Amino acid sequence: MIGTFTKNTLITIATQGLIFIFSVGISVIIARILGPEGRGIYSLAILLPSFLVYFSSFSIGQASIFYLGKRKYPPKEVLGNNIIYTFLISIFATIIGLIIIFFFGDKSFPGVEIKYLFLALFLLPGQFFFGYISSILLGLQEFKKYNFISFFRVFLLLVLVGIFLLGFRFGIVAAIIAEVLAFFIACIVLFFLVKKETSGISLKLNKDYFKDSFLYGIKVCSGNILSFLHYRIGIWLINIFLNPLMVGLYSISIGLSEKIWLISDSVGTVLFPKISSENDKVKIKEFTPLIFRNVLFVAILTAILLFAIARWLIILLYSDAFLESIRPFQILLIGTIAISGWKVLESDLKGRGRPMLNTYVMGIFTFLNIILNILWIPKFGIEGAAWATTVSYTLMLLITLIIYSKISGNSLTDIFFFKKSDLVLYRNLLTIFKERLKTLMKQKE
Repeated sequence: MIGTFTKNTLITIATQGLIFIFSVGISVIIARILGPEGRGIYSLAILLPSFLVYFSSFSIGQASIFYLGKRKYPPKEVLGNNIIYTFLISIFATIIGLIIIFFFGDKSFPGVEIKYLFLALFLLPGQFFFGYISSILLGLQEFKKYNFISFFRVFLLLVLVGIFLLGFRFGIVAAIIAEVLAFFIACIVLFFLVKKETSGISLKLNKDYFKDSFLYGIKVCSGNILSFLHYRIGIWLINIFLNPLMVGLYSISIGLSEKIWLISDSVGTVLFPKISSENDKVKIKEFTPLIFRNVLFVAILTAILLFAIARWLIILLYSDAFLESIRPFQILLIGTIAISGWKVLESDLKGRGRPMLNTYVMGIFTFLNIILNILWIPKFGIEGAAWATTVSYTLMLLITLIIYSKISGNSLTDIFFFKKSDLVLYRNLLTIFKERLKTLMKQKE
């Protein structure tokens, strides 16, 4: 289990590393061309479709991974039914989005022109399709293909943003159009990729799958909605209490700090389907703590490094115009260590079929996060928003650790302290690197 998991995780980490580099490139281009205020308006505009996706996706993608892992439904039926889901839910979400814009746009997004919000709604079909269909690759444990299509979409976005903003300097509209086009092209490639893996497609409605996927997904969805609010409510509240300029500065802080999630997101991507398909409870009990403590260790080291070079990094990438992003970035680094560990535990609980536990915990600390933001943003500005997020992230990890410890039967000592199994993990890592190095040497010869 460790060997296969390690290999798939390394592939995912390598891919996520490339995505990280390209994402930073996209962020730098948008920030430098649009400036802090334009960056803030862009962030707020694309926040609307992201909000709608989290609130109306019903986490069908997560349900697909779970049931494909259990081998309960044929892949070609899952593909066909997920496409039906995409069509129906895209219409539903678009209608909700139009209602929000027409009746609440000015009050909910002050300082953002309505045309940007309208344009951003075109992201919805692509985001739903990409999420629902790419999840099939994870359910089938086709991690290489999943990583390829994830990278391909970000690569397309970098190219399009480079052409529209660097080449023609078209502005906020062009940045949003680039997002839409990147999703559209990537979705076409994704469809044919998945169709090949599922050996065809069945568009016949499977009522049992619809029922099961909806019931499982709705449990996960409530947690994902709260998770999204936890991660992004600060951006919206900063605009309500302050202005788009401050949103632009804070979006850089939070965007950079979240890059630490590269390891935990990669691990979670592989861990959830593994736990879902694993029937040996002893292996599960020993495996997650091993992954948790090593992810946490790497996150701590990365955060320390980024804290030390924060000023140099932000000035180098974004210019002196974003100096006020430095302190919030450093504060958020503390919280991202905690959330990195939490994401591992979250994937384990979902894989055990206990997603509602994540939802309960997330609900409590999302509420705390909102209260702290409301109290601290007017008084401390974007630094207050950063502290609100960091405090809620940290407390959420501590409570989840207690819950996980009781469910898994692992003591906190078992979870945190290194064991012989860690040496096996390191040995596997070394073996994989040696094999890869030998392959590269042979190719050169």
